Amino acid sequence: MNILVVNYRDRMHPAAGGAEKHLHRIFARIAAMGHKVVLLTTMFDGAKDREIVDGIQVVRSGGDLLFQLTVARMARKLDREFQFDVVYEDLNKLPLFTPILFKKPVLVQMHHLWRSSIFAEASFPVALGVWAFERVIPFFYRKQRFVVVSPSTKAELAGMGVAENRIDVVYNGSDPVERPETLAPLTPYFLWLSRVHRYKGIWVALQAFEIFAKKQPEVKLVVAGNGPLLKQLPAWIDARGLSNRVEITGYVTAERKRELMAGAVALLQTSYKEGWGLTVVEAAQLDTPTIASDVPGLRDSVQDGTTGILFPAGDAAACAAAMESVYSNAGLRNSLATAAKEYASTFSWDDAANKTLALLERTAGGEDAK
Repeated sequence: MNILVVNYRDRMHPAAGGAEKHLHRIFARIAAMGHKVVLLTTMFDGAKDREIVDGIQVVRSGGDLLFQLTVARMARKLDREFQFDVVYEDLNKLPLFTPILFKKPVLVQMHHLWRSSIFAEASFPVALGVWAFERVIPFFYRKQRFVVVSPSTKAELAGMGVAENRIDVVYNGSDPVERPETLAPLTPYFLWLSRVHRYKGIWVALQAFEIFAKKQPEVKLVVAGNGPLLKQLPAWIDARGLSNRVEITGYVTAERKRELMAGAVALLQTSYKEGWGLTVVEAAQLDTPTIASDVPGLRDSVQDGTTGILFPAGDAAACAAAMESVYSNAGLRNSLATAAKEYASTFSWDDAANKTLALLERTAGGEDAK
């Protein structure tokens, strides 16, 4: 098949995240099976207009702000060039309305819905726009089949008016990794690893650590990742006398990320919204449990009390209490780590790619509207 994938980012983009990792893990495998995969996405500084990435033909044009118009402008041009059999819209920011633009079958991938959580991330006018765009998804995608990464997202999508029989769940995969042969850290630490955005809950993590640190002065917090709030963190940390207790690393390489995950007491995943939580499973592969917000997506990737601990989203005191439980109880920590690794091993990118390909073939065959 000739497949068009449409997404705001490719994995080479400086702001790429979990959605882009998912896209490349899936479609690199589909391309390796002999299918032609073309990804239409945005430009970034230093990027090429066209290049092959992971076996995928990446076509870049325009930026975020007008990407909906870019897709509309390039839809027919690309279709004439590649003669697509099916379109896969990775709907993880604003809808791109591909069913209107392409006279081809469309499969829609959704990781999560922002809903009211967008107001915790963006300014009011922007948040209102995103919220409004989400509300019209059931109207503009009346016949299309959706694929989501968790039962929570399926329930949210169905709650908005999309028929459940048009929503399939295909879980994210997991990359088996070997635990690094590193010495135990001289100082125990919790790890917060994500893009530093408001909706990722960085302030909740810091406030929780401030509470926890009063009882456990020997423990540190490591904050890893880039993002728009990164420059605001040092002043907050300094004002609370935690400069020697919180380490801010910024961007870390894949190897360093693996080392940090493997050495942590637990991963903190404090987001207000996630489709799944790839870092949860990545940490689990390295015998590290997760303390996470009890929100859609994370309540699927973390089994509360079994593979990690869930706490009410935004509740720093509850997060701190969970940190105390995991840190102070070695038996609990080891039990969570063992179960987390077993759970993570049940997810496979090969399986996810095969199921996604089956849905693409089903859609291309005209079954998306049934």
